[in-house]
Amino acid sequence: MKIAVLPMGAIGTNCYVISDENGIAAIIDCDGDPTPLFGYITENNLTPTHILLTHGHFDHIGAVRIVQEKYDCKVYAGEKESRVLSSAEINHSLYSGTPLTIEPDAWVSDGEIIHVGMLEFKTMFTPGHTEGSVCFICNDCIFSGDTLFQGSCGRTDLATGDWATIMQSLKRLRDLPGDYHVYPGHGPHTTLEAERLSNPYM
Repeated sequence: MKIAVLPMGAIGTNCYVISDENGIAAIIDCDGDPTPLFGYITENNLTPTHILLTHGHFDHIGAVRIVQEKYDCKVYAGEKESRVLSSAEINHSLYSGTPLTIEPDAWVSDGEIIHVGMLEFKTMFTPGHTEGSVCFICNDCIFSGDTLFQGSCGRTDLATGDWATIMQSLKRLRDLPGDYHVYPGHGPHTTLEAERLSNPYM
């Protein structure tokens, strides 16, 4: 499994490209100008088949339509995120200059497995930042969106956010057995054990 991190968009959202040994790839979240993403995919001769959305805020979906059209990818999102993805007001794209709504090809439930080539992504329901936020777990890696950051966690003051709920989601992540590499929606990657030991929100 190969992981590329491409900060994209006005606030540097981490776009991840995860590929198997045959070059079949999933893209997790994508915003802004997708040119660097297209360049990476071409240079590495990859075939993206899936776009996995951790949640529906504007800075995580801004380039989804362009990327989907270029590669004919299927878009997957948490089944409880429909209100956020379907409303430019709730996902805040209305205020960013380009109102956006996304209709995924598939809504995924907690524990559901998404097969991407030889890779398996397990969906973990982690609401709080938004009501339908999810993490995707592949091997020993957690793609945590805006639920868990290095030393911090996602804000809950936007529409559908809830502080008590994100605390429950962070506890659920904390209680996973073993250690994981954690790849958040913004900022540097970390490990679950490091966050257990030093993150005050866990």
